[in-house]
Amino acid sequence: MKLFLSTYVFKIDKKGRISLPSSYRAILTEKNKIELILFKSFKYKSIEACGYNRIENIAKTIDQLDIFSDDQDNFTTSIFSELRSVNIDSEGRFLIPEDLKKYAQIRNEATFIGQGNSFQIWNPDMAASRQESSRKKLIEEKKTLKSLTSLIKNE
Repeated sequence: MKLFLSTYVFKIDKKGRISLPSSYRAILTEKNKIELILFKSFKYKSIEACGYNRIENIAKTIDQLDIFSDDQDNFTTSIFSELRSVNIDSEGRFLIPEDLKKYAQIRNEATFIGQGNSFQIWNPDMAASRQESSRKKLIEEKKTLKSLTSLIKNE
């Protein structure tokens, strides 16, 4: 499985387009069609981005909730009603919808941060701050993947 890795900063051109990193394009390509889904992050002032397969996995997880519960209704409404499928041109450029740019405070350039099965699009200053704070928190709290995954197994 290919993963979204690394950090990239790209400028937004005069027509409002931004280039998708080529390594990300390669992951999204399936049957000569590139599908990119964008939505507002629930945790940060950033944009979540992924392929359609990731959305299908999210849907399967939500489907495990009680169909008549408020949680299920809130998740389906909040996530699926705000998803934006964007077109990527032959040169790998796409438009970030204006409402998403405003939400993430993106103006002339944006930072792409790999998240494994998805990626985020940030205002560059906010991205640098987020990367620094996440690393600092892990170090200060001495978190390890083993300690976190053992908590999941015990639940």
